[in-house]
Amino acid sequence: MYDVILPDAGEGTVESEIVSWFFDEGDEVKEDDILLEMQSDKAVVELPSPKSGILKKKHYDVGELAQVGEPVATIELEGSAGGSTEEKEETAEVLVAEEKDDKKAQEKATETKAAKSSETESKDKAVSDDWRTLAVPRVRIYARNNNVDLTQVEGTGNHGKVTIEDIDRFMANPEAQKSGSTSEEKTEARDEERSQVSMPKSDVKPYEPSETEGTSKADRVEKITPMRRAISQAMVNSKMTSPHVTVFDKVEVSALVKHRDEMKTIAANNEIRLTYTAYFVKALVAVLKKFPELNASMNLDKGEIYYHQYYNIGVAANTPQGLVVPVVKNAERLSLFEIASEVGVLAEKATEGKLNSDEMSNGSMTVTNVGGAATGGVWSTPIINQPEVAIVGMGRIENEFLPDEEGNPVLKPVLKISFAFDHRVVDGVYAQEAINLLKKYLNNPNLLLSEG
Repeated sequence: MYDVILPDAGEGTVESEIVSWFFDEGDEVKEDDILLEMQSDKAVVELPSPKSGILKKKHYDVGELAQVGEPVATIELEGSAGGSTEEKEETAEVLVAEEKDDKKAQEKATETKAAKSSETESKDKAVSDDWRTLAVPRVRIYARNNNVDLTQVEGTGNHGKVTIEDIDRFMANPEAQKSGSTSEEKTEARDEERSQVSMPKSDVKPYEPSETEGTSKADRVEKITPMRRAISQAMVNSKMTSPHVTVFDKVEVSALVKHRDEMKTIAANNEIRLTYTAYFVKALVAVLKKFPELNASMNLDKGEIYYHQYYNIGVAANTPQGLVVPVVKNAERLSLFEIASEVGVLAEKATEGKLNSDEMSNGSMTVTNVGGAATGGVWSTPIINQPEVAIVGMGRIENEFLPDEEGNPVLKPVLKISFAFDHRVVDGVYAQEAINLLKKYLNNPNLLLSEG
């Protein structure tokens, strides 16, 4: 029998909710078949089967909270009932030696069995420590189909995981083999970079209903969901980790409104919904290219700042399950329409709770656009999405009277901007200069599309 242990699929997750099972007890499962989906942190994560065999027991039902490190399923391995031929031969050798009462023969047979067992355990451990932790199932399958040894491929994905693109690069240049120590150091650096600070004990007494409140107006009590717990921890950790400074500004966006009105019909003809968010993402990429200190993460314990070479823009999304931040990866390579399309796809997956952890990781900077929900063009104080060092909040575009060249009041659309940054990494003047460039791009979308 083989127990499938529930892994930690997030940053320090202690439990995950079982969303769905793909097999029933008694079904045959193959290695890398998806056993179940679990809700971990803010992502729905698939758990593949590490072995082939018969699913004998599901330890948790759908909707139950499974504990990390505990068995979530039990699999009867193929051929486990009678043991392998090799194991039988090893046992026979020992028995024959014992019957002959030959000490040397016993020692030799025992040593042979121990050596084979050690070799098998070493192979199994190598598979567990290298192959399985290096890539997700579809990437492992892709590697097998192309006869690629994953342990020789340098991973560039989340926490050093190998991606399909990494395999393609390796096949194009197979001599470039991965150095084990270098990979471990890089993975450790990524993990340390994203590690959360320890939560101090609070002196505030938790809320408990008073006995004098009576039962007629009793509170409705619900367990905190894994997602709500993750959101709460992330918000508190962010405020405790980074000294937030928020700058409030505004920009006149007549040209932006006109450009979007002209282009949204063309986008609609291509089944793309063009929102202002696509412009915001495009503008942030252009700003990060000229202000690289905003595209960074800090590890104060190591005394290191990591300046990222990618441009991945997070887009905060409100869903029925809670706040999530899907990331538009490599946004600098995408056109305005392609960004709008990607934002739409990610928003739909977020609403359905189908985002995976990779789609919410390795962000450069986040934009939160509350314009659609706000009744006025309000400012806000957005919380930085760790381990990023800045976030921009966009309010509702509202008409305001602004003076024209002759000083006469003219009604024009104005967008309010809230720009929060981590003062450990970014200085105030640097941040304001970045905001000025952001305003310049939003004021003139033709300039944005030319330079960005």
